[in-house]
Amino acid sequence: MDKFHFSLEDIDISKIERNPENPRGKYVRDKDVNFDYLKRSIKTFGLLVPLVVQKLKNDKYRLIDGERRYNALRELGIKKAPAHVIQDVVPPNEVKNVMFHIHTTRLQWDAIEQCRALEPLYKELNQLHEEDENKVAKELVRLTGTNLRTVNARLNFLRWPDRQKSIAYNDQPDLYWTIVEIEQGIIKPALKNFPEYFEKVPVNNARKMLLEKYLKGKVRAATEARKIRNIVKTTPENTPKYKYAKQLLQNIIEDYTYTFHEAGDDFAAKYPEEGLDTITLEYLRKQSSKFLSTLQQYDPLIIKEMEEEKKESLHHLIIDITALLSQIDEDIVQST
Repeated sequence: MDKFHFSLEDIDISKIERNPENPRGKYVRDKDVNFDYLKRSIKTFGLLVPLVVQKLKNDKYRLIDGERRYNALRELGIKKAPAHVIQDVVPPNEVKNVMFHIHTTRLQWDAIEQCRALEPLYKELNQLHEEDENKVAKELVRLTGTNLRTVNARLNFLRWPDRQKSIAYNDQPDLYWTIVEIEQGIIKPALKNFPEYFEKVPVNNARKMLLEKYLKGKVRAATEARKIRNIVKTTPENTPKYKYAKQLLQNIIEDYTYTFHEAGDDFAAKYPEEGLDTITLEYLRKQSSKFLSTLQQYDPLIIKEMEEEKKESLHHLIIDITALLSQIDEDIVQST
């Protein structure tokens, strides 16, 4: 990002124009629960942090940083305020980069707001560099002045389809963390280790289907994606374990009712050395129910031909499993 020169001046609030590119959105004032506190602070102590503006023609200014402070000043009827005025001509495509750098450095924008600010630049660079993300990341570092680690974290969100991102931008900002967990914990290792699967299923389709688990309540926490990390990190080898992991990956993506916990438990049950933790109560209940259902369907004619001792053992087994299921149900209720 180019260096710009600033001067500190007292400027007329009426000469400041809002910035239409502000990632916090048009209605940030309505959503700000701390706005009244900010107004009281400015009224008591004055404006402690100057605005940042860009000089325009006709003695006007474009607001670059300080949307909340600007709104507070207007509502308080304050006519003039201190501002850092950018003395250089800032190209239109550089304005957002300046905003991004200011807010990231001062931690005023959260991750989702940073992504919204980066959207146009990301799409432009992605097209320019033919989707070479290493080049895109380096350019974003250069243009925004932020570090590579932060840029790579934002790319985990930015590479998603527009429709899914718009849900996070406009309705559910916390969905940002869910998308990042899916991308980092599932999509990236799966692309590396199961490339043949994505020859049949486009990666954006996989992203959409995985997000459905969250949107429909089948997965409740973003971190649940970590439950299947040993599945997606299974290396490509012609082994039964790899084939089973590939089948589980397909089930995880294509069956939205199949949860990450179920997949992790299934993998751990078949390959105990890959278990991330102990078998969950839900998994134990599921497997016990299956076993009980099988026993209860046992052919009565065959049972008649059983020895009395075996009949009695079978009867006690059914009673014990039924009691176990009742206890598991109680434990599940207490743990929720």
